[in-house]
Amino acid sequence: MHGPSPSTRYPGGVIEAQDMRALRAELVSAGVFRHHEAASWGKLFLLLAGLALCLVGIATWGWWAALGLVPVAAVLTTTAAMLGHEGSHRSFSASPLRNQILNYVTFPLLAGLGALYWRHKHDGLHHGHPNVVGDDPDVDLWPMVTTREAHEASPALLRWWQRRFQGLAFWPLTTMMPTVMRIPSVTFLARYPRRHGVTAGWIADVACLVAHYALWLVVPSLVWGVLPALALYASLWGLVGVLLALIFAPAHIGLPVLRDQHRDWLHQLETTRNLQTPPWLSWFFIGLDYQIEHHLFPRIPHQEMARASAIVSAWAARVGAPYRRIAYGAALVDVTRFIDGAWNVGAAERDAVRAAAANFAGDACAVAGAAAPAAAI
Repeated sequence: MHGPSPSTRYPGGVIEAQDMRALRAELVSAGVFRHHEAASWGKLFLLLAGLALCLVGIATWGWWAALGLVPVAAVLTTTAAMLGHEGSHRSFSASPLRNQILNYVTFPLLAGLGALYWRHKHDGLHHGHPNVVGDDPDVDLWPMVTTREAHEASPALLRWWQRRFQGLAFWPLTTMMPTVMRIPSVTFLARYPRRHGVTAGWIADVACLVAHYALWLVVPSLVWGVLPALALYASLWGLVGVLLALIFAPAHIGLPVLRDQHRDWLHQLETTRNLQTPPWLSWFFIGLDYQIEHHLFPRIPHQEMARASAIVSAWAARVGAPYRRIAYGAALVDVTRFIDGAWNVGAAERDAVRAAAANFAGDACAVAGAAAPAAAI
């Protein structure tokens, strides 16, 4: 289903500065940058209270209760971390201090992931270079690959595994995502003082990480013993890894992986898509089913994303820019198919991607319910 005919601006490869100024002005006029801090604090309190009740339930009713309560705890923990993601982008509060407090509470203290590393990896590298080989760390999915070039550079045994199994292995391996992110988080924190000195942010990061392991491992080990505490920790955070992948992967995986990038706003639109989710599921995404708006304007709070989406999609149709939505279930299928065959697909040249994507310009719902092939996007 195609929308209005595109203007000539997008096929020519340009979104002009006045286009973005007009869009921002329209969003500001609509009030979508207005913070909803009290409601977000309330949501965080409910999530953490629910997590605490799950842990108390496990302690009270024993390990059979964990079979039902650990998955619930993982959902609550993941959602709380997504609220912390808003603090990192400063869309949570008008107060820089309260944004930082939220960020440190939900990332190093709750999730064991350094806030300083997250800002570097996610806010800087990923948002600055989405889907660009060598710049966006989310493209590097070792032991899997997302380009033929990475496959050809892998050892022979690993190449064999990638050709036959990486599509099947992708979702099970997401259980390792928290561990995979925590290791470079610790090394980043260890190197940070040599470059930036011992800052207040570094001290807060270290203190919260120490408290994380004390609260999640040391204290439970004293109550339940070491092995049960480790089992609870591993199962909870393994499920959180899967849930994080279910949130982040469909927004970008399945779209082109580029050798380099256009340093303009169109690059964000060419490598990002929105996910069509039912309202009950959208509540847990904390705005990340609206990835286009999030990448263009990270400071829009999640409560305003639906209104912002209506404005941005209409603007994209007017200027002839791509605006892709995909049904959530179809996105998950697309991710799996893409990973399964990514070892045999070369990284795309940016000009070829732009020329192909012009066919979708002005389409406010280019793939509403089924993913277009990556090569066509």
